[in-house]
Amino acid sequence: MWRLYLRIFILISVVTISLTQVLSYMTNQFYAEQLEQFAVRDADAQIFLVEQYLDNTHGQLWLDRFKTLQKKANESYNLITLDRTIAMIAPRNRQRLLNRKVVVDVKSNAYFRRVDTNNLTFPGSANQVIYVTNKEDHDPLITKIKRFQYTIIFFLLLIPCGIWSYLHWRELQSLSKTANDFGSGLLSSRAKVRKSASVYPLAQCMNLMAERIQRLIDSQRELLHSVSHELRTPIARLEFGLALLKNDAKNQQLEPRFISMENDLHELNDLVSELLSLAKIEQQQALPMQTINMAETLHLILNSLDHVLQSKKISHSLHSQTSMIMGDPKLLGRALSNLLRNAAKYANQQIKVSTFSNLSGGIDITIEDDGPGIPENERERIFEPFYRLDRSRDRASGGFGLGLAIARKAITLHQGIIRADQSELGGARFTISLACAGQARFREDK
Repeated sequence: MWRLYLRIFILISVVTISLTQVLSYMTNQFYAEQLEQFAVRDADAQIFLVEQYLDNTHGQLWLDRFKTLQKKANESYNLITLDRTIAMIAPRNRQRLLNRKVVVDVKSNAYFRRVDTNNLTFPGSANQVIYVTNKEDHDPLITKIKRFQYTIIFFLLLIPCGIWSYLHWRELQSLSKTANDFGSGLLSSRAKVRKSASVYPLAQCMNLMAERIQRLIDSQRELLHSVSHELRTPIARLEFGLALLKNDAKNQQLEPRFISMENDLHELNDLVSELLSLAKIEQQQALPMQTINMAETLHLILNSLDHVLQSKKISHSLHSQTSMIMGDPKLLGRALSNLLRNAAKYANQQIKVSTFSNLSGGIDITIEDDGPGIPENERERIFEPFYRLDRSRDRASGGFGLGLAIARKAITLHQGIIRADQSELGGARFTISLACAGQARFREDK
C-alpha cells in the first residue's frame, strides 16, 4: 500500500507543479501585453506619487528622498544599472525604458523607470533605473508564512491521496486474495469490490472466468465420479459370473484364460478405485489438520510396504526433531505411499528416504532410487493423470498413471510443492516441500 501511496502522491505533486508552471508560462506568452497594461493601470497611483515626490528634486535631495522611500514604503526600492535592466526586461519594452516610460515585469511582479536621460538629477543618473519590487518577497516573516502555507497544502494533499490509495489497495488485495484462493483449489472464491471501484470491470471478468472454470471442473469431476461408480456394478457382475463359470467349467486347459480374465478384472477394479480416490481428493477442500511427525509417519509407511520393498535395499535419514508439520495423516500417507511404490517399481536395488529442514523453515522429504530416472522434459508431465512414460506402458510394469497425480493433489492441498529431478543414485528423486507446524498454523489463521 505504501508504495502505491507514494507513487500516487508523487505523481499528483509533479503533475500539479508542472501544470502550474506550464499554465503560468502559457498565460505570460499569450497575454503578456494585456497583463502588463493591467499592471501599469493598477500601479498608476503609486507611480504618480513617486514621480511627484522624486522628479522635482536634484542632487543630494533626490538621493535623500529615495532613501526615505526605501525605509517608509511598502515596496522595495533599489537603483540598478541600465544595462542590467535591459537584460531583465522583454525586448519589446526596451525602447519604452529608454524613453523613460514605466515598464512592468509581470513575472517578477516589479516595475522599472529610468531616472533621467541627461544626467541632470545627479552625476551618472542617466545610467540608473529605479527598480521597485514587492517587499514581502524579501521579508523573512512573509517567507516563513508562505512556507507554512505550502506545508499545510502539502499535508492536506496527503489525505485524499491516502484515502484513494487505501481504497484502491484494498480492492487490489481482494482480487489478489481471490486469485490465490482460486489457485489453491477454492473454486467458490469470488472477488467482491464496490461497483464504483476502478477495478470493478476487472473483478467482474475475473468472477465470470472463475464461474466458467468451476462449472467445467465440477462437470469433469462429476463425470469421473459417476463413471467410476457406474463401472463398479458391471465389474462385480463380471467377477461373479467368472467365478461361476470357473466352477462349472472344471477344465484345466481353460485355467490360464480364467487367470488372465481375473487379472483383467482386478486391474479394472484397481483403476476404478484410483479414479474414485482422485475424484475424492479433488473435491476435498477443508482438511482435518493435526500435528504430524513425518519421520514417524514414514517409518510406519515403510513397515506397511515391507512386502513391496523387501527386494530393495532401503536407507533412510529421518530426523524427528525437525519433522513436525500440520496436515491430514491419511492424505499425506497416501501421497508418500504412492511415491514409495513408484520408487520400488523402477529402482534396481537402492531406495533412499530423507527428511531435513529447508531454507523457508519447513521440511523437505526426498525419495530417491537408482533406476533409469526421468527425462528432464517429462518431469512435469508425469504428475498429470493417466500420463505414463513410454517404458512403463507395458502391462508388466503395471500402473495407470494416477499414483503421482494423486500424490501431487494431496501435497497441493497441504500448500506444499512436489518436484522431480535427478538423484545422486542415478535414478529419479522426488522432493516434497512442506511448511512446519508453526507456519501452517500462521497461514491457517490468516
